[in-house]
Amino acid sequence: MTTGYRSWPGPVRTMAVAVDRAVSAARVGDAEAFADARAELERLDRGQLAALLGDVTRDLIERAHPDGLDSDDAAQILESATRAAAPWYPAFDADALVRALAGTLGVDDPDAPSPLTRPTVLAHGLLLVADLLAGPPDTLPEVLDLALRELMRAQTVELP
Repeated sequence: MTTGYRSWPGPVRTMAVAVDRAVSAARVGDAEAFADARAELERLDRGQLAALLGDVTRDLIERAHPDGLDSDDAAQILESATRAAAPWYPAFDADALVRALAGTLGVDDPDAPSPLTRPTVLAHGLLLVADLLAGPPDTLPEVLDLALRELMRAQTVELP
């Protein structure tokens, strides 16, 4: 864990540490540790967690695809995440992975009826982050810290 985490207030630090634990477990295929970290995340504020994971995922996608993301790139991201997660994560669901990516990119309607639960989409969002980290040489703590700063900035800016 980097020094940056120690400066965040308790609830934000708790969320960042749990995300870090879940993604780290996913990167090594530790289903039990992944489930434990997910259970902790499911007790946290859903809106803040979705904003944080969305920012982290978008940042990683932008770093890996600086010229933009086309449909072939999106398909490659989904295929890579599927190859990484399906062998060790028994609850893997390709539709949930697509929904997690679509939500991150802002092309998903969160109010549309779906058989997928929020915890299922959350798990697949974490799997997506874990796989995206495997590509670029970025570290999760750096990307999480940037996303936390953006979340805090967004919550303190007054709207006109």
